[in-house]
Order: sequence, then C-alpha cells, then structure tokens
Amino acid sequence: MLKGTKVYSVFGNKCPKCQEGDFFITQNPYNLKKFDKMHEACSVCEENFEKEPGFYQGAMYVNYALSVAAGVGWFIIIYLLYGFDPFIFVISFSIVLVMLLPLMFRIGRLLWINFFVKYNKDWKQINKN
Repeated sequence: MLKGTKVYSVFGNKCPKCQEGDFFITQNPYNLKKFDKMHEACSVCEENFEKEPGFYQGAMYVNYALSVAAGVGWFIIIYLLYGFDPFIFVISFSIVLVMLLPLMFRIGRLLWINFFVKYNKDWKQINKN
C-alpha cells in the first residue's frame, strides 16, 4: 500500500492526516473487548479524531453500503455454487455478516474520517508554526 493514499490509512489503521499514528487502540479488529476503542487524537500529529458529538453516525451509512456490497457479492458466490437457494443464502450470509462486523465497523469509521481529513505530507511544518 502506498503511503499518502486513503487506502493506506483505511487498511493500515492509520491517522488520515499524517498516516503514522494509529487510529484504533488495537490492531486486531477481533479483540472484541477493544475493537471499537479509538484514540482521542493522533499520537504523532495530534489530529483530533473526535470531531464533534455524533460525528461517526455518518459511518453507519458507510457500513450499510459495505453490507450491501458484501451481500451482493455473497449472493453471486452462492448462486454460482448452489443455484438460487434463498435458505442457504440467508443462513450463510448471516454468519458471514456477523463474522465481518468488527472489521466493517472499523473500515466504516476510517472511511468516514478520511472523507473529511486529507493527508498532509507537510504536517510537521504546519504544527511548528
């Protein structure tokens, strides 16, 4: 992944501004006690991750879009493997969705903050002034 891109920030769990500090406290999204815990600010560039109350409510729409995309993809896979069987699709997709929930939660929040915070390679000079 190339530093300076949104993909690097989202999939690397990095601050969207400096792309050096971590966004979530733990790297493991399946640590269910801490999968949703975020730093209040970046430990490197001090970018505030808690913009305002309710800021991350918009991430629910991103999660919804990710769920729909996963559902369509899973439907195609099930259709190609088993034909059209709604029972197999619903049961298997429910299991897949529950397994992907912590990962999609994180990706949704990281995508949401990356919509509003841009990477700045000169963040060190700006913070000095």
